[in-house]
Amino acid sequence: MAKSKSSLSKNNLLTALLYVLVGVMFIVFRGSMLKWGLTIIGALAIVYGIFLIASKQVVAGIIYMLVGIAIIVGAWLYFGYVILIIGALLIVRGVIDLIQGTTKKKANAINILIAILTIIVGILLIVSKWVVLDWFFIIVGAVLIVDGVLALFGKKPVK
Repeated sequence: MAKSKSSLSKNNLLTALLYVLVGVMFIVFRGSMLKWGLTIIGALAIVYGIFLIASKQVVAGIIYMLVGIAIIVGAWLYFGYVILIIGALLIVRGVIDLIQGTTKKKANAINILIAILTIIVGILLIVSKWVVLDWFFIIVGAVLIVDGVLALFGKKPVK
């Protein structure tokens, strides 16, 4: 029984330290973390494809490798375009939500505010995508650091 508690506390310590480390990386590297994350996912897909080919599943392995290559190339070459498309989609979604929120008999102020914020975020992604991404990663990084510190003191992380 004591052994499992010790093991559990080591896992909690590792998780807490990992939260803090990833949080610091998010704050330091900001928007470029997304490109690196996609690169890691692409590399893992390629490695898994090689594993599948080695275990005689050639077609599936080739597909995984091609997907991995596409993810890596897409992350580095087309990332800016993807952010612009996401910004445009957010604007459209925000406008639709705003129209629906204001045409109802009982307009909900919170839903209207969320729709307006969605439109603003969409516009900011189109106009200054890197600034918005940087602030997003800084906020997420700060939350991860707080979660990690709380976990170090035995508190439950924010969910």
